[in-house]
Amino acid sequence: MERESVTYTRTESIEFLIDDDPEMEWLSSFDSSAYDRFFVILDEHVQQKWGDTLLKLLKEHKKPCFSCAVPAEEATKSLAFYPRLVKFLEERRCGLGDLVIAVGGGTVLDLVSFTCSTYMRGLPFFMVPTNLVGMVDASSAGKTCLSTEETKNLLGTFYYPLKVYSNVTFLETTAPYYERQGLSEIFKYGLLGSRPLLKAMAAYQRTRSRKDLKKMILLGMRTRIAIRKQHPQASNLGHTFGHAIEHLSGYEILHGDAITVGTVMALYFAKEEGLIKQRFVDTIIKMMKAHRLNIFVDRGLEPEKMVDAMMRDKKSTSKKIQLVLLLGITKPYKTPDSFFYPVDPEKMKAFLKGFLKTYPYAVYGCAQKIRMDRLTYR
Repeated sequence: MERESVTYTRTESIEFLIDDDPEMEWLSSFDSSAYDRFFVILDEHVQQKWGDTLLKLLKEHKKPCFSCAVPAEEATKSLAFYPRLVKFLEERRCGLGDLVIAVGGGTVLDLVSFTCSTYMRGLPFFMVPTNLVGMVDASSAGKTCLSTEETKNLLGTFYYPLKVYSNVTFLETTAPYYERQGLSEIFKYGLLGSRPLLKAMAAYQRTRSRKDLKKMILLGMRTRIAIRKQHPQASNLGHTFGHAIEHLSGYEILHGDAITVGTVMALYFAKEEGLIKQRFVDTIIKMMKAHRLNIFVDRGLEPEKMVDAMMRDKKSTSKKIQLVLLLGITKPYKTPDSFFYPVDPEKMKAFLKGFLKTYPYAVYGCAQKIRMDRLTYR
């Protein structure tokens, strides 16, 4: 027998552009000489508000331009919807000489990036995120994903856009309820890896200025990428709980609201395991309240169903739920071998039963209670 080991290496480079130009002039002036045609895929809400403007700018390149609007809902990011997007590209003979431009929030960016990573083994594409989640999270670290009927983000690849154009003008029409979803992700990244990001977030909340908004986005993106370089799932603080909450709510609870209360649950669990003190839990919850983030959970959650969903999480093994936990601000739990804390499912069931009985912000009808622009706490 002859043996030979080969090491393959890949070098990806993304150019990030953060802009506050209300005319979005860059979209009409980037170098498009390498591309034959544009395929623009945008979510329906963005199409209604910005579609005509965006397409007019892109058409200044004098390239054939095809557009496709997709629903901005969780069901779009699915195996069921994926063939529809493939068909749109295939019927128009989209090829490696063309450029796909994904415009929208996290759901659309995840769908389009997954499609580009699999169609012809990799189409060139740009991202134009239009909300905070897209600008800081979905566009910054090369993750692509689809959800199945049972599990959020179960299917995925790592595939990188060539350019990401984030223009804060898009955010001026974002309702506070949806902004909160992005701020939730930014807060999570700050807890995991950047005190300056937490300060930038607080500054933006005070001033609401474009300058502070751009600084927050830039620091959030940098922190996200730094964590991604350590491990693809090392940023999943609150996500193992949060994704289960989203799924069991039928996605009536949005991602940001789910992961912040998921972070609270992770903090309570870490305290129960002796990894942190109650005063640290209280400090983080106080910070969440100051930012008006969600800390409410539905008292009617069933621990057995929660654990079943958590066992389907992409970090879990066949026997253990694996959590991203904190030991302190910017001090995530890790060992020389892992970034995750393994938990027996039965132990998790017992924890959830106790948590839901005693947690002061457990309420019935949580999805309806938190669907508002400004949360209040008793």
